[in-house]
Amino acid sequence: MYKVVWIARYRKDLTKQEASDYWATLHGPPMKEVSPVAGYVQSHVQGALPAVSGVAEEETMFDGYSCAWWNDRADYLKAMSTPAWHRILEDGPKVFDVDWLWNMSAHIDEHPMIEGPTSPYKVAWIVRFKHGMTREEGREYWRNIHGPIFRELDIDRYIQNHVVGAIGEEGESGDAEIGFDGFSECWFRDETQFRAAVESDTWAVAVEDARNVFDMTQMWGAALKENVVIEPPLVSA
Repeated sequence: MYKVVWIARYRKDLTKQEASDYWATLHGPPMKEVSPVAGYVQSHVQGALPAVSGVAEEETMFDGYSCAWWNDRADYLKAMSTPAWHRILEDGPKVFDVDWLWNMSAHIDEHPMIEGPTSPYKVAWIVRFKHGMTREEGREYWRNIHGPIFRELDIDRYIQNHVVGAIGEEGESGDAEIGFDGFSECWFRDETQFRAAVESDTWAVAVEDARNVFDMTQMWGAALKENVVIEPPLVSA
């Protein structure tokens, strides 16, 4: 699969509720007219995460993100050339800070760490690797050492999303700067299951180990609500 993420902040002259409503009801549905596309899901920020989760308990640093899937790169490039996609681009400035958006858009390599259902309570962490670590070193440590710690916890589904390259308005953009190295997503049945996980000894071990791979001053977390516009494929490990 070929996966792309767009991490977004809303326009400052809109309330979060106004922007979220517009994104869900007006900006997102036209993705159904883009062909081909294998899946499209919006994740709307609902609030901050507790400090024990690994990030400071403060105002979230982003307002949401959307992910789209294609069967392969050829399908993605075909979709980017369609009039339907260009209409979505033209609509973007009505709701998003587009200058910030294009520094936070990337082609993603998706790695399922815990396979299971996309349950109702979703959380995510956007990460940057620590200074001096190459992207290749960071990806290897994250996937093979840090990520497996979470398999000892009661989590319904856990996905790592590793940045491969930058994405611009017209598609892949090799010379663009990217403001993150990846993001992890976890799904839980409810907040109670999530709280039990983050307050456990195993989670404390994971937070301590995160310092070996991530810049903890630039880790952003949030609780999210999914808006499924086009049902995505569930990629297996």
